[in-house]
Amino acid sequence: MPLALEIDYDRGLPVYRQIYEAVTTALASGALARDEQLPTIHELAQRLEINPNTVARAYRELEQDGHIVAHRGRGTFPAANRPPAADRDGVLRSLYDKIIVEAARHGIGAAEVIRYFRKVRT
Repeated sequence: MPLALEIDYDRGLPVYRQIYEAVTTALASGALARDEQLPTIHELAQRLEINPNTVARAYRELEQDGHIVAHRGRGTFPAANRPPAADRDGVLRSLYDKIIVEAARHGIGAAEVIRYFRKVRT
């Protein structure tokens, strides 16, 4: 399976959201090709030993957000088009917020995080 995914119950993030993030990360990194079929709901639920409804919720949200497309009888595939810019802004804002919160947990301020990103960008 091209979708590498492990559930971390201590992470404090709902399981369906961990699946959502794993799929979007795989798409963004190229680990999941645009023409590659995702595991079926039941396959992924069985592999992760979770309720199929949890996978169905993740897939439903991924489809609503324009990341995947379900074709009845053929399977679920990455969407051909990227999400609209407004959605991308929301994703970036969410990522920023998560990074700042996580950095604060380690005693790192927002300014230091921004300086670091500017440094590694060049």
